[in-house]
Amino acid sequence: METLELKKPGRKLTMIVVEKEYNEDIKELEIAGNGGLEIKVPTPAFKEFLKKLISTTKPDFATEELGDRDPRGKTELAEVFESLKVPFFTVDIDENAKNYILNELDTLKDKLKETLENLNMMKKKSGREADVDYLVAYADYLKDELKEGVDRIKREVRPAWIVKGIVDAAEKVAASKKELIGVHVCSPAHLNEVIKLLESLGVKVEIASMKKEYVIEEAEGSSLASIKVKVKPVVKGAVGKFPYILFFLTTDDIASPFDICMAYDAGFDTVKPYEAVTPEKAKIIVQDAIFSRGTKGVKYTCFFVSGKDIDKVEDVAEVIKKTMFKPFKTSIVADPRGAYTTAAAMIAKAEEGLQKVGLGELAGKSCVVFGTGPVGMIAAVLLSKLGCETVIAEPYEKLSQAYVDSVVNRLKERYGVNVKGVFAPTKIERAKIVQNTDVVFTAAAAGVRVIDATIIEKLRKATLFVDINAVPPSGVEGLEAKDDMKEIRRGIYGIGSLAVGDLKYKVEMEMLQDARTSGDGFFDYNCALEKAREILGRKVELVQSFTLTVSR
Repeated sequence: METLELKKPGRKLTMIVVEKEYNEDIKELEIAGNGGLEIKVPTPAFKEFLKKLISTTKPDFATEELGDRDPRGKTELAEVFESLKVPFFTVDIDENAKNYILNELDTLKDKLKETLENLNMMKKKSGREADVDYLVAYADYLKDELKEGVDRIKREVRPAWIVKGIVDAAEKVAASKKELIGVHVCSPAHLNEVIKLLESLGVKVEIASMKKEYVIEEAEGSSLASIKVKVKPVVKGAVGKFPYILFFLTTDDIASPFDICMAYDAGFDTVKPYEAVTPEKAKIIVQDAIFSRGTKGVKYTCFFVSGKDIDKVEDVAEVIKKTMFKPFKTSIVADPRGAYTTAAAMIAKAEEGLQKVGLGELAGKSCVVFGTGPVGMIAAVLLSKLGCETVIAEPYEKLSQAYVDSVVNRLKERYGVNVKGVFAPTKIERAKIVQNTDVVFTAAAAGVRVIDATIIEKLRKATLFVDINAVPPSGVEGLEAKDDMKEIRRGIYGIGSLAVGDLKYKVEMEMLQDARTSGDGFFDYNCALEKAREILGRKVELVQSFTLTVSR
């Protein structure tokens, strides 16, 4: 049996998804039929529409769902595509996989049939009321299980196989091409599921559908009327009916243009900022947003929470989570002024860098984070959760050990991590801290040099420095913003702010894209670290706009 594994295409792929006139069903998955009244033949108007679409977009290949049709035969639409020299493939659930699933459903059907027969027999014999009630309840349970099983196959399993077939078809025709355009003719029943899966694989999607207007003219002396069909192409965005809307909630007085711009670049159609948001205000905003979009539209809604105060941001995010409930649930992104994505990028770059020079895993190593701001705190949390011996240090001379102690207590109370806190305003104190440390992260204020050459010269063991200070001078002397695993001195390596920043940008972008297409989930610093690792190639997991113009 073929394995269902969704992989990103090996090249840039744009898919034009054409909404079919009817569903290409698999009869074994239909619990109740429609009496056979549905006509399942493409109309001449639809074929003409496809021909014009092909001549306009010049696709490299085309696919259509097979359904119950014989895979050895030729479908009606195959002739349309092949007549215009477009490679054509039918795609659908693997036959062996389908039979395996249907066997499971048949087991449920047999149990249901047996239960109903026993129930009827018991009723005829005036069986005990308790036994009858039990069988009625059990029959209802089996019906629900059967319906849920069928729905899951139609909602999740079959669309996944269809998308796999589309990607496989793209690879078959790719040759040396770096970009491909494909057409997929899709049943209306799972249009949205196919689109979401394609987008999750990085495929750019446009939807094309056809609006028909009928003009019926009576012909004299004939029982048949003359029917003229006026075809009007309808081109929709990748979501079909609903635009993607992101509500940007910040606890600050001014919303960050950085995150708003990124949200638009990530594919959101509309970004609505709200400033000075409190937990109380957040609840009202979320309720109005989710209820206004309905159970289907809510999945095309997303909430992004930001602000310089991590505690306030997380309190607002928690209220948003508690305010939502099934079926009114959707995705939430939390990234306090970029602290989560930046800290995650720092950690992931350190993991990658240590491996590159043969210094092993980051987990379990001794680490120091200079800076008690949002980035420094979250970096310390992630390091502690990785099992690192973690110290958070504050280099700013106007603060105090008491302040650092308060930060340590906050981290313990809110995140359940134990880190050591040190006040290090002088070079002597900083040198003492890093002397026996494996990895040093500098996340202090912009333009502040934390580590100078005299400290580096005294180091006697291999050390990695990771800096996020993009404002000159860098946080580490001898380390430039663009450096990526530069050997500052023998055995002393450094990663600069731009190397970290580039990954941070990619992490936030992909998190926003995932939040947009998933319609569910909480995207926080844990998610950011997983995404950063994925981007750097540590993990391989499943996981812009092509403009279509069609004229007559």
